[in-house]
Amino acid sequence: MASNFGIDKQDSRSESFDGSSPALTPSQTMSPRIDPEALDVESPSYRAWKKNILLLWKTAAQNKYAHIFMHPVTDELAPGYSATVRRPIDMTTIKRKIDTNEIRTTAQFHRDMLLMFHNALMYNNASHSVYQYTVAMMTDVMEVIKAFYSSHNHTPDKHLQKSRSRAVSVASQGSQ
Repeated sequence: MASNFGIDKQDSRSESFDGSSPALTPSQTMSPRIDPEALDVESPSYRAWKKNILLLWKTAAQNKYAHIFMHPVTDELAPGYSATVRRPIDMTTIKRKIDTNEIRTTAQFHRDMLLMFHNALMYNNASHSVYQYTVAMMTDVMEVIKAFYSSHNHTPDKHLQKSRSRAVSVASQGSQ
């Protein structure tokens, strides 16, 4: 069954011109709806997706509060962080995961960015400046990701939409 982020792998291939092996059709190669997980990392479609997602990462990394999220949080910087946050993640780790093809879909990128923001919201008190900076950066970055989905004719998975809504709701309640 096809997901919102890809096409059925069996349907995504057709015979190549010589009839010997399956190949992507030209429309599938150019389609932004192709699931990068279904593609070889050397394929033009995957390389194009990766270039675009790295531009999206760079946009997030240029946010005025990105320096807070650029490197892993240590217990020396934030006492008790490792006891509170089970799945720590930061901007540098997200970039490494893109570079090593561990992140292969827009949804995976979206998920890891949300995780990073959720971790900061969970650890920091609503009155703390890092909490406020997280809310501001998360709002900016989620708008950029939303625009990315729209420009590529994608819609976020339902669980990512719900997660984003919860984070925004929690953030807005904490700032009141």
